[in-house]
Amino acid sequence: MKLAYAFPLLLAGCVGGGDGGLAPVPDGPVFPMAYDARGIDVVGSGQRIDFGRAQAGVIDTMTRLQGDRPNLLPCDASTRAAARWRDGPLLVFRNGAFVGWQTENGAAGETCAPLAVN
Repeated sequence: MKLAYAFPLLLAGCVGGGDGGLAPVPDGPVFPMAYDARGIDVVGSGQRIDFGRAQAGVIDTMTRLQGDRPNLLPCDASTRAAARWRDGPLLVFRNGAFVGWQTENGAAGETCAPLAVN
């Protein structure tokens, strides 16, 4: 008897919308971010990416937040490197630590003049 009650629920779960029931893929950053003098605030989440964090972890986190992988670029100094996301920020790393950011609206921490990569 219990199966008779479950069947309509099972059937209702099989009916989807015209898009196959899949959520659309976001275009651009998945979460809004605010850039400040200490690093990056993931708005509304209570989470931050502060200066001093390890490069690998920052790049992984920002890749999830931005929705795509960055281009990795050497900087004008041998101890610095940068990661730039399409339509997103340029993050600066020195000796493997997050030390600065640059956007079209400003910068904080250390900056980087990326060298051309052939």
